[in-house]
Amino acid sequence: MVLEVAGFTIVDDGLLGMGLVRAIVAEIIGTAFLVYLGCGGVAGACLANGDATTAAAKVLYLSLAFGIGIGAVVHMFSDISGGQLNPAVSFGLFFARKLSLIKTLIFSVCQIVGGIVGAGVLKISIPGNLTAEITGEGVFPGTVAVHEDLSAGQGFLYEFMGTLILVITVLATTNGGRGHGSNYLQPLSIGLAIFVIHLVVAPFTGSGINPARSLASNIFSESGISGDFFVYIFGPLLASLVGGLLYEFFFSPHYNKAHQKLNGQEMDDI
Repeated sequence: MVLEVAGFTIVDDGLLGMGLVRAIVAEIIGTAFLVYLGCGGVAGACLANGDATTAAAKVLYLSLAFGIGIGAVVHMFSDISGGQLNPAVSFGLFFARKLSLIKTLIFSVCQIVGGIVGAGVLKISIPGNLTAEITGEGVFPGTVAVHEDLSAGQGFLYEFMGTLILVITVLATTNGGRGHGSNYLQPLSIGLAIFVIHLVVAPFTGSGINPARSLASNIFSESGISGDFFVYIFGPLLASLVGGLLYEFFFSPHYNKAHQKLNGQEMDDI
């Protein structure tokens, strides 16, 4: 049974097949890998050279960990679940009419579960005394927080803009109308986008740009999910709404018209 409302798919076929089961497992494992590699990179950046490590070098280190790590994980699972690994990406695909609402919700829950699993494995991997040396007492590597000199609104804007760039990158690289092999370009493009986003956003908010990743790291930190944490949920989700609708209704028609024009020229030549 397929249910659509105003062109948006709410329920689609395939909810009881093995394909969805594989996709669910892929999203759980993939998001666990994302958190383990990314937050593990933060731990490595802080531990690598101690006080000799400059702030810029740490940002570069963790940006590479997240960018290359996520690119690799997307490549692992892009043919199974799309390698979404992020509720904001999943909702962006829904608003761009590429994914049903029910699958968006299912994948988002799986991503949150996977993120917590990945953070839990990382926490077990690092002794408590070493964690205190790396990031401070009670602070989990990769914990996100708005910089003390920024307002919550400014932190929200950083998270919104970073996620918006990510969502549009995903939609652009998975657009079959552009005539490229999206499955192979997608991991590289997403990895590079996340790398650059972290270079810009990480010094100010920790660069959550993924509610599942932000929840996973902060659940294991004493700071928890209180205070300004709402910016890490609503900033990315607003970006998924804006990015999905913008790409689907403003940019995609360009490729649809180009495709129709090409088909018309080909028909004239026959």
